[in-house]
Amino acid sequence: MIRRSLVTTLGTCLVTIIVSIGIMGIANAQDKAGLTIAQSAVCQDVVDRQPVGIGDVFPKEISKLYCFTKVVGASSETTITHNWYYNGDLKASVVLPVRSPSWRTWSSKTIDPSMTGEWMVEILAADGTALDSVIFYLK
Repeated sequence: MIRRSLVTTLGTCLVTIIVSIGIMGIANAQDKAGLTIAQSAVCQDVVDRQPVGIGDVFPKEISKLYCFTKVVGASSETTITHNWYYNGDLKASVVLPVRSPSWRTWSSKTIDPSMTGEWMVEILAADGTALDSVIFYLK
């Protein structure tokens, strides 16, 4: 009798764990499927949560640039990451919160005038999935 009760309890616990893992997987898949980038841009500033001075070529004298991102479709709080690359080398990685289904966020990078050439900001979902990228040049 005790053995049967123990087996039943263990079986119930196992089923609960399996169902919980399945639900978490579905929630993550929904977030991944629904999370999209509505707008991404490299710019000279962000004012009132809007990008200012958007471009793809900037003068080398500029000391700081921003990557502005509007994320839509998050069904729960999550994060995105901005990876800043210079000539293919990762120079900065910034994790940013996403706290609603429509969220605007940005990161900034101080840039040395000697770092002319190709830059890229790669935008990743919390699980590392690439969502978008922005290429720009410093001349």
